[in-house]
Amino acid sequence: MNPHYILNCVKMEKLSILYRIWNEEEEIMLVLKDPGLRKLEKFIANNPLIHSTILHWTGSMWGIGCRLSSSETIARIETLKQRADKQGFIALIPDMSVLEQDKIPAPIRPLMNQYWPGNLTLIFNYDDPQFAGIKRGNKVALRVPSDPALRALISLLGEPLISTSVNVSGLMPEENYERIVRNYDSWFDFALLPSSREMKRPSEPSTIIEYIGSEESGSNDDIKCLREGSIPFYEIKQAFQLPVVMFVCSANICRSPMAEKLFRKMIREHNLGLATDSCGLLPGGRMISLESLQLLLERGIIDAEQHISKQVTPQLISSSWLILTMEERQRDLLRSAYPNNARRIWTLNEIVDEQGDIDDPFGNNLESYKKTCEIIEDRLRRLTEKLKNNELRI
Repeated sequence: MNPHYILNCVKMEKLSILYRIWNEEEEIMLVLKDPGLRKLEKFIANNPLIHSTILHWTGSMWGIGCRLSSSETIARIETLKQRADKQGFIALIPDMSVLEQDKIPAPIRPLMNQYWPGNLTLIFNYDDPQFAGIKRGNKVALRVPSDPALRALISLLGEPLISTSVNVSGLMPEENYERIVRNYDSWFDFALLPSSREMKRPSEPSTIIEYIGSEESGSNDDIKCLREGSIPFYEIKQAFQLPVVMFVCSANICRSPMAEKLFRKMIREHNLGLATDSCGLLPGGRMISLESLQLLLERGIIDAEQHISKQVTPQLISSSWLILTMEERQRDLLRSAYPNNARRIWTLNEIVDEQGDIDDPFGNNLESYKKTCEIIEDRLRRLTEKLKNNELRI
């Protein structure tokens, strides 16, 4: 059945934004494509989607969902998918601030900070009656999707959106929008579509991780991989055990390697469960500057001579819990390049409530390097105290 499109707007400039899909006999669904926030706000004000099934793009996969509070729509989705229970329903939230922070297990908060928004689903004990209909035991599956329009929609709905793949149970999830309209058209009342460019991206399933608390395991806190998707489990496991603090400067030969090595020494002395790394904005492959090496060796950091500079990559950003730059310009460049990771990117100064840049000593005398090193040491000591006292908020 080939659907055709008809205008559902008075003004012609809205043609690409709002339309209805029909088949030969009946209206199938209302479609909103790549809307701005104002258009989305106006739409939800007039169409609150109380009992609507919603086709959505998470930023990596197509899904069918509805308001978390609509038990009758959840039951309808179960029937459509020919599934006997609610296993597999994920609750999408706009950001982790909508959760009661004291109910989130402390060991997985760094994972939330690092991978949300993104393609990681976390399953853990969370005591909130609004999730009762989709819990398995006392556990709920949660994710903050990477698509900004979908996050905005969830915020405007004022409650989580349940989400599951578009397929009959036992079949492969549908990855193509045209096939969804052709084969599953009657499933949906409303579709929120991304830009045409986003719709051409290949689908990537989320990685699903279950948190096992010490009271469950009888030993240490742990995580278990239920499905490995676009984020490798080994990376998540490493981030769970030792979250990485990444330091960034221009060339990764002066300031950022000093910060990396000095902070590694401090966290070992204070027994903080963190790892360190560093990179630069420029191409890598260079040794640490002789002046930086001398200052680190004077502080007993003998492995500094093994440092080879490297350039920042999406993988390095993804695998870091906190990214600290030496300059505001570097921070802004990274936030622009990696918008979903922006809230984890700060300058070293501002993370300890200071302003301005830490100047690059490259090309200057040893005294200039000493001054820079002393400033970095001061900021790192204050950061260490914040971490020890659980005062860091990112």
